[in-house]
This record gives sequence, C-alpha cells and structure tokens, in this order.
Amino acid sequence: MWRRRGLVLKQCESIGVSSGGIIVVAASFMGAVLGYQFYVAFRLFNAEALLGGTVGVALFRELAPVMTAIMVTGRAGAAMAAEIGSMRISEQVDALDVMAVDPIEFLVTPRIIAGTIMLPILAIFFTAVASVAGAAVACGVLDLDSTIYWTQYAKVVDTIDLVHCTTKGAAFGMILTWVGCFNGYRAQGGASAVGLATRNTVVASCLAILLVDYILTSFLPFGYLRLKVES
Repeated sequence: MWRRRGLVLKQCESIGVSSGGIIVVAASFMGAVLGYQFYVAFRLFNAEALLGGTVGVALFRELAPVMTAIMVTGRAGAAMAAEIGSMRISEQVDALDVMAVDPIEFLVTPRIIAGTIMLPILAIFFTAVASVAGAAVACGVLDLDSTIYWTQYAKVVDTIDLVHCTTKGAAFGMILTWVGCFNGYRAQGGASAVGLATRNTVVASCLAILLVDYILTSFLPFGYLRLKVES
C-alpha cells in the first residue's frame, strides 16, 4: 500500500469522492420513502414517536451499506472491470509484465484497498443524508414533531449499529472491487469480452453483497445466531 499510495489515493477519489453525487440522490429518495412508509405504518398503532429510531437502525444496519455497495458497483465496479478488461485485451497488462511491473500490485491491490476504505465512509454518508431526508418528509410533510424524531433517533441508534454499518461497508467494498478486478483481469477475446466482464461484475457483485450481508447479519452483535445462543 505504501509503495503505491499514489494509486490508492487516486482510486479512493475515483471510487469514493466521485460517487458522492449518486449517493446523495439515492439516499435522499431512500430516506424520503422510509420516512413516509414508516409514518403510515406506525400511525396505525399510534406509535409515530418510534419513527426516528426505526429509520436510524434500518439505515445503519442494512439499507445504507447495501444500497451504497450496489450504487458503487453500478458506477465504479463496472468501470474498473471495463478498464482492466480493455487493458487485458489490448495487451497492456502483458506490457506491464515485460516492464517488470507486477500487474496485481499495480492494478488490483490499490483498487481493493481503496474500496475497503471508502465504502464504510460512503455508507455513513448515505445514512446521514437519508436520515435528514426521512426527517424532512416525516416532520415537514406529515407533521411529526422534529424534536421527537431526533430524540428517539439518538436514543435508539447505538454504537453497535455503527459497527454493523462500517463492517458491512468494508466487506462490500472489498467484494465489489475484487469481483470487478477479477472479471476485468480474466477478460479474453475482442470488444465483447469487455461488455461480458462488466455484466458479470454487476450481477456477481450484487448477489455476493446480498449473500455476505446475510452472513454478517447473523454473526455480528444482535444477529440471529447470537440471539439463538442467548435464548
């Protein structure tokens, strides 16, 4: 990482900073939908006060890391598969070997490190934007008291929820960058191979993210396996 720190920082900018716009848009709509749907559901039981904490826990534990990973997969994961795939079929990867430059160290490792670092940050950013959007709908449109929303939010959301968010974000970042680099690196043939690598990256990454999300949810604190043992 230290030898290629310039490449790592460049990939952090490409994967993380450049994804900020799409994260803001996706988080705004997701938070608005959560604020509306939870308010409607809780109103049936006169439990609107629970809205803030429910939105926070849902975002931190599940929606923010998963949605962030899927958004970044569609933007950055597909792009890195196409880039490395183009380099593979145009023999630029072979040229790196001829110049005694390790292609894995030069092309793959910086991307995986950057993805692992930036996805937790983006997931937390997603949570912050979505929480504000949820409050805007619930409090600004549906007349819930903003003090009740944020008080319940702060009361329910705990450090464990942040652990879920950051752990899942790091795991998903590693997965989507590894899958993108893997599919791009093994691309063979003509121009169609780049499209195939891009398609495989998006499909495989999304499925792997959902699978790993279930596994991590089971083993992290308050997961299914922990609750089963304690009961």
